[in-house]
Amino acid sequence: MKVKAIFRLVVFSLALNLSLGLFAQQNEPIHSSVDDYALAPMDKQEVSNFIYANLTYPQQEIGSGIEGKVIVKFVVEKDGTISNMTIDQSLSTLIDQEAQRVISLIPGKWTPAKINGESVRSYVKLPVLFSDPNKK
Repeated sequence: MKVKAIFRLVVFSLALNLSLGLFAQQNEPIHSSVDDYALAPMDKQEVSNFIYANLTYPQQEIGSGIEGKVIVKFVVEKDGTISNMTIDQSLSTLIDQEAQRVISLIPGKWTPAKINGESVRSYVKLPVLFSDPNKK
């Protein structure tokens, strides 16, 4: 009985510690002016190839003629993860969701932005181009 209580206390303490660490990171400022910008886990061409290899034009939008650029904005955290993904330039709800889905699939962690050699949270904007497969 005592072992279970101690185990629960340890698990609770670990969970609380992880939550507080994440909360602290998310309360730090998000920088737009940095010395070194955040970098994707692969080069620009590889990111582009990955996006277009995994991108699917939403079935419900085919034939709508909706084409153009969705700009997805997100935060690269100090630990290289991404968070707070939003749409900065929209085409339609379904197309926007597809752009977010594909960006969230990019494998690996990002290299965080730096100010004076220190990792900081920063915004990144990534464009995703869509063209209607049925448009002539």
